[in-house]
Amino acid sequence: CNKTNHHPLGEQHKASIILPYKLTTTKDQLTSRAGLLLPAQLMDTLSLSQRIDRYFPQPQSNRGFKPSVFVQTLMLMQHDESFHLDDVRHLKEDNALRAVLGLKHLPSATAIGDWLRRTGKHQTINTACEEVNKLLLKSALHNCKQVTLDIDATEIIASKADAKWTYKSNQGYMPMVGHIAQTGQVVACDFRDGNQSPNSNNLEFIIQCQKALPEGCTVQNLRIDAAGYQTNIIKHCNDNGIYYTIRAVMSSVIKEAIDATIEADWQPMLNKKGEAIKGQDTFRTVHCIGGYEEEPFTLIIQRKRLKGQAELDLDSGLNNEEVINGHYIYRAIATSKDADR
Repeated sequence: CNKTNHHPLGEQHKASIILPYKLTTTKDQLTSRAGLLLPAQLMDTLSLSQRIDRYFPQPQSNRGFKPSVFVQTLMLMQHDESFHLDDVRHLKEDNALRAVLGLKHLPSATAIGDWLRRTGKHQTINTACEEVNKLLLKSALHNCKQVTLDIDATEIIASKADAKWTYKSNQGYMPMVGHIAQTGQVVACDFRDGNQSPNSNNLEFIIQCQKALPEGCTVQNLRIDAAGYQTNIIKHCNDNGIYYTIRAVMSSVIKEAIDATIEADWQPMLNKKGEAIKGQDTFRTVHCIGGYEEEPFTLIIQRKRLKGQAELDLDSGLNNEEVINGHYIYRAIATSKDADR
């Protein structure tokens, strides 16, 4: 029996089947930016405009746009994947979108630039941003009372005349940004020149992030790279009951601890599923930073095997966060999670 799957009326009939769709014309306004309705509706539901106008500096004349108009326009532009102020014309020319959202007038690119420069110099702008952001944080966190705070410097490459060279050999800026791990939201930001050290004023920034959280919400865990490996930060965490995980700076004491280990001291590193990661091991010890010996912490030393790596001395480090010895690269993490507190 020869089985086939040919259509009973032949291939020609299959090609001539007309789908039941009807095309017609319309004089109604159409928009390709229907996705912007969601963030616009969210802003309206949260009464975000009222809160912006409450805390942000008001226009200097009755003919000026309210602060909420500028902020709402910028937020819609970002959700529309706009990267330049001139892209505001896409919103201005979308009559259907403006009609649905009730946007009778939108500021020009020049007006937005002037407002950003003027507002950025205002002495209360940081407080205003934090007070407005608290509303968004509270909405996303719901009843969450404790959060994990991630802090890191974020490079912004720019060709402005006042931009400084960063440690990554780019001209731009290096703001410090604090994120909430549970939601990915920015809780605070400290705008910095590109040549400013990532190690500077980090304790002050952590305190700024704590104050920027909604009422009743506190920092339970802190995660930061080696820029946060400082005595004052570790002491602040201990004094405020904050568990910390900080990339340690390689010191002579840590290098001596690595050099003193034997193979039996190392345990396989596990992934999130509890499975051993090939070529990676860990070793735990107790350590203190500087002269702060009141509360020692757990130092987790990690090593990763390098294929074809030549034999090197322990002092030949790649940077202050890692060193190479033999066929392994070593890194260390300071944490209070397993410390005897």
